[in-house]
Amino acid sequence: FKAITALSPYHKTNLSTSRKLLWGAFWINLLFLIIEIWGGIYTGSLALLSDAGHMITDVGALGLAIIVSRLADRPPNERRTYGYMKTEILGAFINGASLFAICGFILWEAIQRIHTPQPILAFPMLIVAIMGLIANVISARILINVKSDDINIRAAYLHLIFDAFGSLGAVISGVFIWLWGIYWMDTIASLLIVALILMGTWNMLLNSIRMLIDSVPEHLNYAEIKNAIIYQEHILDVHDLHIWSIGQNEPALSAHLILREDCTDTHHWDQCLKSTQDMLVHKFQIKHTTLQMEPHDFPGHENCD
Repeated sequence: FKAITALSPYHKTNLSTSRKLLWGAFWINLLFLIIEIWGGIYTGSLALLSDAGHMITDVGALGLAIIVSRLADRPPNERRTYGYMKTEILGAFINGASLFAICGFILWEAIQRIHTPQPILAFPMLIVAIMGLIANVISARILINVKSDDINIRAAYLHLIFDAFGSLGAVISGVFIWLWGIYWMDTIASLLIVALILMGTWNMLLNSIRMLIDSVPEHLNYAEIKNAIIYQEHILDVHDLHIWSIGQNEPALSAHLILREDCTDTHHWDQCLKSTQDMLVHKFQIKHTTLQMEPHDFPGHENCD
């Protein structure tokens, strides 16, 4: 684990600039998250509290992007042989689970307000909603300048876009309440924001659970990969085949391959291994592979589960 490729000065500078921009967007959203929570409680607006719940996802997504970008710089070691690639998956799961809890609270409160409407301070609500919308637009504009293919940064950008729509809903609700006194618009806006949160969170939560329990990645087919290995020349059968993710877009595979008799007799095991690895890379983009080659009469596979 000591052999580590050094980052170029340009790459280090680029990472540093990206982190500074991410930190800027993070602090802007954290500040306005506090303002929206205070504004929602002060004005009695459930729409503002709902939008604050959505802004928590922005802060979480930005914080996750910052943490992962730092952890990605750490090389594997003797305790963490895969490095820290699954930290982003764990963070996504925690983020998604907390959002579902927030949505549950908002839905419960919305049901209560349908039966017992509460007065809302329309003008202060409108001001806070507009400030939240401005914060989202500024943060999204900052992330546009982050030149990165990192999936967490792209996810953070999408979070901000969705939240901007939520803030816009709160602004429209505030206008209706301020001008015409239509208080039920606040409840409708909060429910729409909850729908936005759930739409943006459901797939993220499911995918994070799948990766945490080491399921086969969604874009890969277990049976197809198994057949492709067996169809390789000199491969008689495959067993103890496992396919999982060690990080975002980082599939891994391990398997025991039983070689035909003509392969073991001619002792070209290394060629069989190389051709199978190349096939997995080119056809399925699986670069992390551990393959155990076994002769056709090897009895050890009976002990594998």
